[in-house]
Amino acid sequence: MNYKDILHQIEQSQTNTFCTLDIFLSSGTLILPKYRRGLYWLWTRLDLVVQNQIKENHKSEVPITKLVQQRSGLAHICEVKKDDFTIVYNGKGGYLNNPRSFGLRERILQELNSNDFRTGTLNICNRNFNSADWAVSFFDFDAQENHEIVQLLQTDNAYQEYAADIEKLWRLEFGHPILCRY
Repeated sequence: MNYKDILHQIEQSQTNTFCTLDIFLSSGTLILPKYRRGLYWLWTRLDLVVQNQIKENHKSEVPITKLVQQRSGLAHICEVKKDDFTIVYNGKGGYLNNPRSFGLRERILQELNSNDFRTGTLNICNRNFNSADWAVSFFDFDAQENHEIVQLLQTDNAYQEYAADIEKLWRLEFGHPILCRY
């Protein structure tokens, strides 16, 4: 199994799903159905270095100001761009055992608008960011168009066995998104 090849195929697939948050939110489940499993990327066209103090509502929110101050100018920060957007965050989302418990779409929505103290979140919509300055992309392990890529992982439980590893390996190959805490 060639992980580098798999990562580049995933990168191509996720880039093809790129859309602004406004389009993602207004599409309902047309762009990404409920109860799927996969990886996601959040992009912005904001210069986060120029942004002064970005308000935090609670301790579970990603400390954007702190992370940007610590990491600006470091050599291995992700610089993947599309149009005038840059990837600033990536993660995984989806159920492990119960297909109706939680999905990729729901996890992305948490990043946008969650005040849940138990969940780490960017909480973009509650920090007074303009949604037009943000975009999302994803790799859906359950989508038919990704079937050949998922088969390269040589298992029937690709998401369960490999999602966390692929999330980390992607960062090693393409750079660490500036707003990922770990």
